[in-house]
Amino acid sequence: RLSMSKASDLARLITSGSTAVHGEAGVTASGSTGATTVLQQGLCKQWISFDGGESGVTGDSFNTTSFTDNSSGRMTITVANDMASVNYTVGGMARAADNAGVRAAHMSFPANATSRATGSYEISTQANNTAQRDCEEQVNHIFGDLA
Repeated sequence: RLSMSKASDLARLITSGSTAVHGEAGVTASGSTGATTVLQQGLCKQWISFDGGESGVTGDSFNTTSFTDNSSGRMTITVANDMASVNYTVGGMARAADNAGVRAAHMSFPANATSRATGSYEISTQANNTAQRDCEEQVNHIFGDLA
C-alpha cells in the first residue's frame, strides 16, 4: 500500500514525464538530495540484437522497425519512434564467425555514410581489420531524447 507521499510522488511522475532519481547520498537529514539522475535521459531508447550474416534474423529488439543490409558490412537500423535530434549516442558490438573460427569485429559509422537521421542510423562492421563484412552476431543501442 502506498503512503500519501509515495502516492503523490507516483502521480507527479506519471503526469510530469520526467523525474529525478536520487544518487547514493539519497536525501539527507538537512533535506539535501545530493547528486540526481534524470531517469528518462538514462534509459535506452532503442536496441536490437540480430544476425547480420546470411540469415538476417532479428533476435530481439525494442523501438526498432527494421534493419537493412546495404552492402557487405553496412547496415541501416530504422527506429520506430524517432529521436528528438541527431545528437544521440549509438553503441554496439559485433562478432564474426567463419571457417577461421570466431573473430572479433569492430563497428563504426561508415566513412561515407549519410548523417545520422532522427529515425535511422547506419553502421559498418569489419572483422580483424579486413574489408567490411557482415557479422553473424550484432547488437546496437541508442541513448538520447525521443521526439
